[in-house]
Amino acid sequence: MEKPIIHPASELTLSLLLKDIPQSLLLTGPVGVGLGTIARYIASTVGDVTLTVLPEKDEKVDIEKGVISVDSIRRLYTQTRSIQTGKLIITIDYAERMGHQAQNAFLKLLEEPGDGVYFILATHTPAKLLSTITSRAQAIDLRPVTKQQTDEFLDRLGVDDAKKRSQLLFMASGLPAELTRLVEDERYFDYRAAIVRDARDLLQGTTYRKLLVASTYKDNREGALTLLTDASGILKRSISDKPQESLIAQINSLLYAYQQIQANGNIRLCLARLVL
Repeated sequence: MEKPIIHPASELTLSLLLKDIPQSLLLTGPVGVGLGTIARYIASTVGDVTLTVLPEKDEKVDIEKGVISVDSIRRLYTQTRSIQTGKLIITIDYAERMGHQAQNAFLKLLEEPGDGVYFILATHTPAKLLSTITSRAQAIDLRPVTKQQTDEFLDRLGVDDAKKRSQLLFMASGLPAELTRLVEDERYFDYRAAIVRDARDLLQGTTYRKLLVASTYKDNREGALTLLTDASGILKRSISDKPQESLIAQINSLLYAYQQIQANGNIRLCLARLVL
């Protein structure tokens, strides 16, 4: 497997850990940094046998809407007992998709893993995991890659157009997995570009236009969170050019709205509060 792009500081931490891999490793980091890719690279590097557990729906892998069921975890009991020699590395990607029962079942595996069995958990939201799981794992927070690494990666992806590069850098600087998706999936790029435009309207449009934006995302929690992230990015650029207390206050309001929506708050109401 080709080595993924990793921030130099994160790579140093990983290289030291992998000299004597812990029994359970917890990889965290921002969406788009490539947690799953890095987890599978680690597994292929240090493991003799590897298994990957992904969210499923209707018995098929479904990253968007799937879950990791208790049955998926229980199947690992037999698999972990079948290893004869060498290292079995089990990667659980989107680990936060394990429900309470699945997490309790996984906890039993962590408590009695069997000889030669190691686990890698990958999640952008470790707070959704039981504390009894996270306390048993060595956590590493993977940082976004550097500006130089991002530029070199865009070169590798063949992005030569200056405007397109500027758009990609705004949407996903430092996030190799997200950059790859944006470059390879034109429909997804258009979707993200539309959110950026809406974020500008949320900040700079008329009250009517801002309320329209709030209404557009009322049933799209993930989209609303991305909208607020993009709006914060626009304000941060403005602050770097010309610091103003009013802009800092706006960022704080966006952060509060983000936290409320992330905690299952009413999306339309949270966005409307930013306008009114």
